[in-house]
Amino acid sequence: MADRQLRKRIRLELQELGVQPPLRIDELRSALAAQRDRPILIRRAPLPMPGPVGFWLDLPDADVIVVQERTTRLHQDHIILHELCHLKADGPQAPRWEDHAAGFGTEGGRCSYLDKEECQVEKAATIIMEWASVLEQVGPPPATDPAVRSVNLALGDRQGWL
Repeated sequence: MADRQLRKRIRLELQELGVQPPLRIDELRSALAAQRDRPILIRRAPLPMPGPVGFWLDLPDADVIVVQERTTRLHQDHIILHELCHLKADGPQAPRWEDHAAGFGTEGGRCSYLDKEECQVEKAATIIMEWASVLEQVGPPPATDPAVRSVNLALGDRQGWL
């Protein structure tokens, strides 16, 4: 998918979820959990290195995102976004953890960005992180009143994915 098309798709999906700038990862997680009608839990753990820095477990009653605890908060946020993008891309009938366990070595499998899906979700996570970072640094926060926000959008005061 071309970068421009991917940005448009992400923008529409964030709007569909009701996530407004400035982006808060926990807000995105909560909105996606509500859409999927199941909790999404974040667990930090000292994952072996080298190896994956994060992964998603599709458990019977919840989605669990496991994140390397021995990295920066910014990197953890990116890992979480990456896994949330998998959840959004794969939908509620996603492959189970056991289907991917063999791919968690240091070569190939889902750790490899040679995989098309991995490239797409990594790019999506990067775009969302970029929008979140920029919006926290520039300009005033968007209006909370939907009518005012609509006027701002119509007049070209566009922020992030709105």
